[in-house]
Amino acid sequence: MSKRFAVLSATCATSVLALAGSAFAQYSTGFEAGDNISASTGGTILTGQDSYYIPSGTVSTDYLAFTYAGNTYGVNANPQGGDQFVAVEGPGGGTYGRAQRDMDWGTTGGATAEYDVACLYTGGPPASNNLGSFSIQPYPGSASAIHLFTYVDINNPTTWQAGYLGYDANGVAMAAPGFIPGAEWTNLELNHWYHLSSTIDFDTNQIVEATIVDLTTNQSTTAPVTGVYLEGGSNGGSPLPTGFRMFSGGGAIGNIVAFDNMEIAPTSGGGYTCEITGTCPGNIQVNWAGAQPSETQGIVFASNTGSFTINSGACAGTQLGLGTRNLQLVRTISTGSGSGSIGRAVNSGACGGFVQLVTVGSPCEASTVGQIP
Repeated sequence: MSKRFAVLSATCATSVLALAGSAFAQYSTGFEAGDNISASTGGTILTGQDSYYIPSGTVSTDYLAFTYAGNTYGVNANPQGGDQFVAVEGPGGGTYGRAQRDMDWGTTGGATAEYDVACLYTGGPPASNNLGSFSIQPYPGSASAIHLFTYVDINNPTTWQAGYLGYDANGVAMAAPGFIPGAEWTNLELNHWYHLSSTIDFDTNQIVEATIVDLTTNQSTTAPVTGVYLEGGSNGGSPLPTGFRMFSGGGAIGNIVAFDNMEIAPTSGGGYTCEITGTCPGNIQVNWAGAQPSETQGIVFASNTGSFTINSGACAGTQLGLGTRNLQLVRTISTGSGSGSIGRAVNSGACGGFVQLVTVGSPCEASTVGQIP
């Protein structure tokens, strides 16, 4: 799994939440040996490992699992990665790199899909789009869309961009490069790791929010995604997806897309809200509303979103909207009248991280997830 940066530090009060133990998400992997992935310097075929397969009806080459140390593609080490990653170079000529995996996306509500990505190019100009993608599957055939990676300029293939290739409100497919949430999602460096996160609302049939983190500088940006619908547009009607796909390709040889630290999980939250205000690094305020009055609540931090399930203690079985990276109980405080706030000084390592509150009551209840600015 990843070696995320150290973040908030505190001496906790007596813990009423048992956070240690196994984590559950709809799907989570660091592509490590502990995730049942065998890798090598020259690349070990991913197909057949952890239920990955090449989709039928395609002309494809296998994704490969590599060790960072000595990998033959020359992929730089992910600053927030472990020992292994997956990648493939699209061979061109109508053959593309693909790895697909089935999973349960849930029944209703939403999901967050996040992964670390690095893109490389081994050829000379002009390059060929598309560089690669992550897609919700089946596409078409479900409430799906594509997170598309393309060169900014194929005649000067030194930077790339990440856009959302979905549908408009009328259900008409968007053209490449798709919706780009902001300047932070374009002019991205080659052989440089970024963390990409997308929030999907299946009830409204839309992609609603995007986050990008430069994993070298830890600079994080979150922006709304507007006008990007899943298949079916504003009317919806398509069945929920049943899997996802990693893709690397282009008409000519040389496009490489590497993935690491992938997590796909349902979103959570309700009337109990958590909002983070202030400046990071510096002083922030954790604000809450809609909590059960006069109860104890835990402030929980993680570097990523996900669906960690508390596995023991008073709140065993309570599912959070947080992932497992640097997951920690920061402290416990009273909910007061049901709303309130508390201040805290944080360092740069916490910037872009996520906070959720958990009330220890009958029943236990988790708030919405707030992000540190």
